[in-house]
Parts: sequence; C-alpha cells; structure tokens
Amino acid sequence: MRISRYFTDLMATYIAEVDDLKTDSGGGDVLNARLKDKRSQFKDLLPMMTTNPEMVAVIFHKSISIQNAKTLLNYLDKEPPKFPSWASVSSSVAFQPWAADFVTTLESTEGGEEFLLTTVMLEYMLGRYEVSEEHADDHDAEDNDEESTDLAEAGGEWMSEQGFDSHQ
Repeated sequence: MRISRYFTDLMATYIAEVDDLKTDSGGGDVLNARLKDKRSQFKDLLPMMTTNPEMVAVIFHKSISIQNAKTLLNYLDKEPPKFPSWASVSSSVAFQPWAADFVTTLESTEGGEEFLLTTVMLEYMLGRYEVSEEHADDHDAEDNDEESTDLAEAGGEWMSEQGFDSHQ
C-alpha cells in the first residue's frame, strides 16, 4: 500500500505533537489534562487546520473508532485535493459523543471535511505506530546507529516498516 507525501510528512509531526502532550517536565502523565485544555481551545485552533493540521487533529486523539479500515485505507495515497467527500467515508468511523459538536462544526467549515479525513487517518496510523512501538525494544539495539533526526524521514521509514510505500 502506498502512502502520500502528505500523510508521510504529517505522521511524523503528529507523533511528535502527541508525545509532547504526554508528560510534563517532571515526567508525570498529563496527556488527559492537556487534551482537555486543547479541546477547550477548539475554535481558536481552527484557523490552523490547513497550515498545521497536526496541531488541531490532536484534539481528537483517542476519540475515533475505525469501523471500516479498508474503505479508509483506499485514501492513504491521496493528497487533500483528491480526498473523497466526508459524507462518503464518515460511516467508516465513529467519534466519542463529546466530539460530535466538533465534527458538526468541521462539516460546515471550509476545509473541514478534508481535515476530518486527515485526522481520522492520522489517528489510525498512530494506533498502528503505538502497537509497533510496544515491540520496538526488540529492534532498538540494531536501529540506534541508523536513527534519523528528520521527522519526515523517520515517519516515512516507519510507514515503510508497516508495509506502506511512501512517496519520499
């Protein structure tokens, strides 16, 4: 399966965004508190959905259930101008009840449908990433010499390891 440059680049920054929210400077788990804070800023963050979608998409972290991954995976190789309408894919996902108002707002906002599909794809890929990270200890010793500091490159490498062909 191929993945577009759009998703390859965004995935690395999305992982970094979620990781930044997880812990405070003392190492304490603050993810839920920070997500709550981000969600309270939803309307203020909306203008960023086209320039920095990962900064807004994190609002939906852990709120999306994929009902039909096969349908969604058909669009991983697409760039936003080639995305299907949200109405044609929305039945493939379910959101937590608290997110319903956000989704409704986005459905009626210019660029909101593309953003919703982007968010769903990022959360889907992040779920796969988190599962693979649980098994990363098996490969850490081998990979330390090859670590990349470029997030987009690292994201592309991870996607390739998951069976996706990136457009790098």
